[in-house]
Amino acid sequence: MNPYVYLHEIVRTVPGREEPYLASVLSLQHDPTRGERRQHPVFAQFRSIQTSGTWPYGINIWENTWASQTQNLVGQFLDTRRDVSMEDWWNRNLHLRRGGYDRILIPAPYSPTAEELQSRKVTVEVFVQDVLWLPFGEPRRFLDEVEQRLVPILERYGLDLIGAFRVAMRPRQALTIIGARQWSDLAAMLSAPSTPDSELQRWRDYHDGTVEHAEEMVLLPARHGPLTARRPVV
Repeated sequence: MNPYVYLHEIVRTVPGREEPYLASVLSLQHDPTRGERRQHPVFAQFRSIQTSGTWPYGINIWENTWASQTQNLVGQFLDTRRDVSMEDWWNRNLHLRRGGYDRILIPAPYSPTAEELQSRKVTVEVFVQDVLWLPFGEPRRFLDEVEQRLVPILERYGLDLIGAFRVAMRPRQALTIIGARQWSDLAAMLSAPSTPDSELQRWRDYHDGTVEHAEEMVLLPARHGPLTARRPVV
């Protein structure tokens, strides 16, 4: 059972400044002036690529409890308890970003925590993030189907489920992230031929018959992110 919630930030960065912005975000974890307001470790960081559509974006996902997430919002929006060091960071980094929007994600019970991914030594070259719009009442059932149908397929192709979530305050949305340790692993699944009775085709049929709208993004790991595959320099 995953006990956390996740702050999912999509940030419109200045072109060519994605990595400096993502690195500046990590500095918040090491700012001693923030004391107990320092966030839980970052769960994942990504940057978008052009084939995903509008770019550039930087994406941060923070692993929190409801209590710590609430504390962060209080420090951000309540004047009498304002997080001054966070406000200073925000203003110093305006030249790196142009806006964005956030979601709070509620994980499916089987969705891995940061600690679980690290214990399995999961490192990734490329990710696929799907934001899905479903009929009211369907996101929980959809995530059950992800566990029962999609996860075994991912394992067969050597891919990792990075996260499967409902979205708080957006009752029709779900969000999934899969990771490929090599680009070729992702290509193998995407190019796999489907026969009508194959598990992959049955998943595709269920997905296409259930999802009303989807935004799919191909993402690269941030250079200093926790899931980045680092190859030795030769």
